[in-house]
Amino acid sequence: MEKIKTAFKEHTKEKITALAFLVVIFAMLLGMVTTTHDLGEGFLLTYRTNVPTGAPVIQRLEGAIDAAENAVNEGAFLRQNYVETYGLAQVLMNKHVVTDYNYGALYKTALSGQTTFSVQEELYVPDLAQSVYGLVNTLLQKKIDFLYIQLPFKVAPAKYGGNKELPIYVHDYSNENADTFVKSMTDANVAAYDLRDDFWSSGYSQKELFFNTDHHWSIKGAFLATGLIAKYLNENYDFGIPKDLYTEDNFEKTVYKDWFIGTMGRRVGRVYGGLDDFTLYTPKFDTDIELTQVEGSYVQKFTGDFEKAVLEMKYLENPDLTTNRYAVYHGDYQELRYVNKLAENDKKVLILKDSFGIPVYSLLSLGVREVRAIDLRLFTQDVAEYAASYDPDLVILMYNADLHAGDLFDFNPGAGLNPDVPIN
Repeated sequence: MEKIKTAFKEHTKEKITALAFLVVIFAMLLGMVTTTHDLGEGFLLTYRTNVPTGAPVIQRLEGAIDAAENAVNEGAFLRQNYVETYGLAQVLMNKHVVTDYNYGALYKTALSGQTTFSVQEELYVPDLAQSVYGLVNTLLQKKIDFLYIQLPFKVAPAKYGGNKELPIYVHDYSNENADTFVKSMTDANVAAYDLRDDFWSSGYSQKELFFNTDHHWSIKGAFLATGLIAKYLNENYDFGIPKDLYTEDNFEKTVYKDWFIGTMGRRVGRVYGGLDDFTLYTPKFDTDIELTQVEGSYVQKFTGDFEKAVLEMKYLENPDLTTNRYAVYHGDYQELRYVNKLAENDKKVLILKDSFGIPVYSLLSLGVREVRAIDLRLFTQDVAEYAASYDPDLVILMYNADLHAGDLFDFNPGAGLNPDVPIN
C-alpha cells in the first residue's frame, strides 16, 4: 500500500493529465446530452437512408446500431471546432493529404483545389454485371427495353487530366472500374451509354461541374448530364423531347453564395476545404407536375409547377451550412413518380439510380410524360415485376463511376409487389 501511495505522489504529472482527460470527457458527455435533438435527427436520417422499409428485424437492429454509432461520432460536442482546428493545422503545414477514418485519406486536388478521395480497384465488377444480365433478360421476356448509363466520378479520366489532380503515388480506379463495367455490358450486347466522354469534353471546368467540398456533381453538372441523356434518348429511342429544352437560357439560375459545405468538407473543415456556392436551376417556361412520393405504404402527393411540386426548399433555406442542399431536388426516397401534364410526348421511363440521379430525374421529368425513380437501397420489390406492371418505354440503370456496390445491384428476384401501393 505504501508503494502505491508513493507512486501516486511521484506521478503528479500523470495524475494531472488523467484528471484533465476526465474533465474533457465529462464536458463532451454533458455537451452531447444537451444536443440530443441533433443526435436524434442524425440517427433517423442515417437509419432511414440505409434500412429499407419492411426489412427483417435483424437487419433493422444492425441498422439501428450503425445509425446510433454514426450519430454519436458525427454529433460529438464541439466536433466541428476540432475539425476546423485540425484543418487549420493542415493548411499551415501546406498538406494536400488529410488522413480520415471514413475515407482513409482525403486529397486537395492539384489543379482545381477541390477535396476528393480515391476509389480502390473493384475485382467483383463482373459479378455485378451478371446481376444486370439477369434483369435485362427478364425485361426482354417482358418486351421492355433497358439502358445502362455510366455517370462520371469526381476524378476525371486520365485523358481529361484526372491523373494530374492526385498525388503521384495515389491512383484512382473509378474510371478503370467503370471501363470494365461498361465493356461487360457492351460485350453482352446490353445497351449502354457511357456519358463520361461527352461530359468531360463539354468545355466546362472541373470547378463548374463538381462541388469543391462534396463528391457529388454540381447542379450545373447534373443539368449538363440531363441534357446529354435527353439527346441520347431522342436519337436512340425516339423520345421526342424538345431539342432546345435543356439550354441555359431556358432556366433561371439563383446563386446562394458560400451556402454549402459537403460531406468531405465537413471532415476537413471550411478553413481547409472552403465553402461552396449553390446554384438552383428552375425552368423559365410553364410547368405542371404531379409528384407521388412512396415510402413503404406511406404515400404523399405534390402538385403544381416545378417549384411547388418538386423542390423541397427546406434543404436550401436552412441556415445550417451542413444541410444537404443537393436534396432540394427531392432526393433519397424509396420511390418517386413524376407526371408531366404539359409534356410533348407520352413516353414513360423507369430509372434505377444512386444519389447522383437526384437532380437528373427531377430535371428529366420536364421533358418526359412520366418518370419514375427508385433507390434500390430502400426499394424492396422485384424490379422486373414492378417494371412489367408499370410498362415503361425504357428502364434505365444509372450509376456514377464509384458505385459498384452489391446492394445497388440486388434487383430482388421473387420479392413480389407491394399490394398497398398500386402501380397505376
